[in-house]
Amino acid sequence: MNERKSIHNIFIKIGLILGIVILFFVIFAIHKETVKKDQIQAEIDKLKAEADKTSRENSKLQEKIDFFSSREYMETEARDKLNLKSPDEKVVIVKKNIVSREAISEAPDKEIKENNSKPNIANHMKWWNYFFKY
Repeated sequence: MNERKSIHNIFIKIGLILGIVILFFVIFAIHKETVKKDQIQAEIDKLKAEADKTSRENSKLQEKIDFFSSREYMETEARDKLNLKSPDEKVVIVKKNIVSREAISEAPDKEIKENNSKPNIANHMKWWNYFFKY
C-alpha cells in the first residue's frame, strides 16, 4: 500500500509539473497573440489615418478641378493670357510712363530752376536734415 501511495504521489507530482508547463505555454501563447493583435490594431489605425488624409487631399483636388473647369476661370484666363475679349466688350488700353510733349519741353527749364533754387549742401548735412529737422 505504501508503494501505491508513493507511485500515486509521483504521478501527482508529474501531473502537477506537466500542468504548470502546459499553463506556462498557454500563457505565453496568449501573450504572443495579444501583442500581435495590438500591432495589427496600430497598423489599422495608421492606415485609417492615411485614408482620411488621402480623402481630404482628393476633395481639395476635386475643388481645384471644379474651379479650373469653371466658365469664369476660363474666361479670365482667356482675357489675361490670350488677350481675348467677349463680343459685347470694349477694350481700352492704357500705356504706362507716357509723358506729354509739353512736359518734355518744360522739363529742362524746371531742372535749371530747381538747381538754382537749392544751394549745394554737403551730403552729411542732407542726412542730418533728413533725420533731425522737420
